[in-house]
Amino acid sequence: MKRPFETSFRSTLQLPSLQKTKTPTDLVSDARLRRWIELPCGFLLLVLILRTGDQVKSWLHLPIPGSVLGLFILLICFRLQLLSPRLVEEASNRLLFILPALFIPIYVAGIGQGQFWSQVAGILLPALLVATASLWIFVGHLSQRFLSGSDE
Repeated sequence: MKRPFETSFRSTLQLPSLQKTKTPTDLVSDARLRRWIELPCGFLLLVLILRTGDQVKSWLHLPIPGSVLGLFILLICFRLQLLSPRLVEEASNRLLFILPALFIPIYVAGIGQGQFWSQVAGILLPALLVATASLWIFVGHLSQRFLSGSDE
């Protein structure tokens, strides 16, 4: 026969006075610890997914770059809810912050080709301006459509 107060949950129940309450400094240190854990794990996950895309490309001899295949695999994992976007959110935000610095060698190489620019500048610069403006307009309309759809 069971005694009163004898339950299977007895080991998990605690009196409120015995529970450890977290101070604001504990919460801050927990957030810092979580950031230091999530950031390397997110980078590692991104690198593993991109390397997986490279392997798939080499196995199937596809003309698509391996990094694009890796990002497509990541998208499929998000869509099938195999991975949570929170896992790579902090790492991807950090990568987006330094992304412009990764393109500097391309710009420097292009600027160093003076003869090339003197020959095609009249055609290339207006085309680049039109392409950039149309891309901005397209992305602006697309983001407004997504944001108006998320409010409903």
